[in-house]
Amino acid sequence: MSREEDDAVALVRVYCGLASADPADRPASAGSTLTSAVVDDAGRLLHVCEISDDAAGYAQLVALLVERSGGPSGAAIAADSDDHTVTSLLSAAGRPLAIADDDSVDDFAERFADDDSLEEMQSPPAERRAVGLARALQAGALSAVTLPAPRDLAGYKQVLSAHAALASGRHSAAVALREVLRELYPAALRAYPDPAEPVSLAVLDALPEPGMLGGTVARGREVSVAADAIAAHLAADGVADEDEINEAVTALRVAISETPRRAAVNRALTSAVAETVRQAVASVRACDAGCEALVSALSSRVTTPVQAPGRLDPARRG
Repeated sequence: MSREEDDAVALVRVYCGLASADPADRPASAGSTLTSAVVDDAGRLLHVCEISDDAAGYAQLVALLVERSGGPSGAAIAADSDDHTVTSLLSAAGRPLAIADDDSVDDFAERFADDDSLEEMQSPPAERRAVGLARALQAGALSAVTLPAPRDLAGYKQVLSAHAALASGRHSAAVALREVLRELYPAALRAYPDPAEPVSLAVLDALPEPGMLGGTVARGREVSVAADAIAAHLAADGVADEDEINEAVTALRVAISETPRRAAVNRALTSAVAETVRQAVASVRACDAGCEALVSALSSRVTTPVQAPGRLDPARRG
């Protein structure tokens, strides 16, 4: 589960720590998970979550770092091992990475713990280790450097660079969608804290302007869309289960009823609003589709953790 200490997304220099759940179990087995922690320039904890140690987990981490730092190069990363699939992909992508040994990781977890945070002190060991690694980078106790790419992944630098570009593009498209909704469809922002989430995208694509839920005159004819029909259609498409989609549609309907319609967005502009929202949604989805294609290609290539010959595991201190 993810945890954020505030709702605002900080576009600042960030530092990320990656720790395995069981440091004694290396190399990581297929299906294992890593705990990632992100802190800002002041060492404040921004985000903690688990990611799978595979290509999909790598993609999730890249998306998180882009969201938090505004770009793929705005984050330094430290890990407790270079045997992980995620760290192998980070090295292949040319991202600066610090690797610390077990004793150093445990030391960082103790030294950089926030004793005033009860939640942090009671968190699982892997989380404390990940936070310690992130704060060690922030404090200069670790330095991230470019490591040799694993031999079996050396030819995938272009794929990883393309994925990073799409992840950045996806973030920009999501920001653009939010601004479009703020101006043309404010009820959608009231209903969906993250309008770029898959279910929200699907509902907005099906209901791209507020009049479609209440029934109004648009393009010269009556448009009245039944919420249950929308939910059934989206569920059949595999977006989510029908109950979840119904909840999303209901949230949008309630938000529309509670949001005054802006005078500038009148019936004459209904068609333009709907088309604009649909295109903004399509932009986010296009980036998602591109990322999924590249991650699928990586997944078929990366099945087990790959380690470059001769690479050591000492703590790299600044």
